[in-house]
Amino acid sequence: MIELDLPLWILDFIHISVLVVFIIGLLCFFLRRSYIRQLVGLKLMLQSVSLGLIFTGWERQDLFLAQSMIISALVIEAVVIGLALTMIIQITKHRQNSTDSTEEG
Repeated sequence: MIELDLPLWILDFIHISVLVVFIIGLLCFFLRRSYIRQLVGLKLMLQSVSLGLIFTGWERQDLFLAQSMIISALVIEAVVIGLALTMIIQITKHRQNSTDSTEEG
């Protein structure tokens, strides 16, 4: 594996970037009322975790473990996002049906 000697400020910048992306996703998840925007916040948090895993595996020279963890995280992420989108669609349909029935009655 190729050894890269990066300055300490670049390593710190990468750590801070991962943390900032996670915090933005967390704020978006908790402060937004729209379900889609909350889902985008969740996606940002999950992607920052994946980025952190890549960077940690690179730092520790164990990319195979990092890759396997990221593949597992991506599979779980796809399932969670799919279920969340399905729930959002069902909630939206339920709200439209209940609004239609109250207007008719």
